[in-house]
Amino acid sequence: MLDKKRKLNQEELDLWKKVTKEDIKLKSYETEVVNEKKTKVKNIKNIKLKYEQDNKIKKNIVLSNPIQINKRTKLRLERGLIKPEATLDLHGNTQLEAIEILEKFIISSISNDFRCVLVITGRRNTKYGAKGVIREKLPLWLKNIKLKNSVLYHCYASVKDGADGARYVLLRKKEKVLDE
Repeated sequence: MLDKKRKLNQEELDLWKKVTKEDIKLKSYETEVVNEKKTKVKNIKNIKLKYEQDNKIKKNIVLSNPIQINKRTKLRLERGLIKPEATLDLHGNTQLEAIEILEKFIISSISNDFRCVLVITGRRNTKYGAKGVIREKLPLWLKNIKLKNSVLYHCYASVKDGADGARYVLLRKKEKVLDE
């Protein structure tokens, strides 16, 4: 086999330096650069832009969804080991009624220093699995502007508390509720 070394153009070399800037360098970079056609330079610029956009997207995903509780608390909540201090049943309500009731319930629970509450949404069993409008919308409601700073974490309840027809909601302490 022939051992061919392809020479890099300046754009490729700059991109490679950017990608590997935090790596430990064993050898120095090759300084020889070949001038190639502009079409290849355009392709490299596109790759460079795509790489930078992917990094921005990854950073936004990480920053937009920070984990706010430790693993032990999360596991205890998911297993039903943290006893809910209050319960809200949203059966038979319309979406608008349910949102209003949920907001009032969470605000009053925080003012009463409750840390864990149970929200029962109910479910309708179909041949495609459990359905329910309130059940599907509840996670979105907990992320809305009024409630996102009050809620630390939420997950489906354990079987003894209603399984996937109910949700545990872990709330912030009264003095640590973030205001926007």
